[in-house]
Amino acid sequence: MSLSRSIVVSVSPDGEVKVEAVGFKGGSCEKATQAIEKALGTSGPRTKKPEYFQQNTNQQKAGL
Repeated sequence: MSLSRSIVVSVSPDGEVKVEAVGFKGGSCEKATQAIEKALGTSGPRTKKPEYFQQNTNQQKAGL
């Protein structure tokens, strides 16, 4: 069973924009949100969730 992936864009009442990748593993989240962040002009600090450090199942393990 595969999990769905989505990108959530939140705007707080004070105008702070937050872009969150849900259901992504590894660095694929950064690639998925890059165009949205550029369009919105967001360049704040990134917070990496535990999923970022998991290997993407589409990537092959080195040496196997």
